[in-house]
Amino acid sequence: MRKWTRPSTIKRIGVQVRVKLLGTLPSSYRGIYPPEGLILGVPAKTTISGLVDMLGIPREQVALVTINGLLAKADDPAVENAVIKMMQHLAGG
Repeated sequence: MRKWTRPSTIKRIGVQVRVKLLGTLPSSYRGIYPPEGLILGVPAKTTISGLVDMLGIPREQVALVTINGLLAKADDPAVENAVIKMMQHLAGG
């Protein structure tokens, strides 16, 4: 019988992130949105705007995005094991 050995190099193609949609954004998501957020595998170097597009949410509905609690821009990349929170525009007086 042949003994199993661990490969010397393992190539990862993407990163895993948790996306939390806040406010009214869960209603804009095409699928079923779980309360704990979505755990997604995305291609490496996926940007926030690319992630919004993947989720099928219109970009104009997303006003604020954080990555691990820090304010993010549309061209910031998603990083491994990040918690990405997206919020809609707020109104009030």
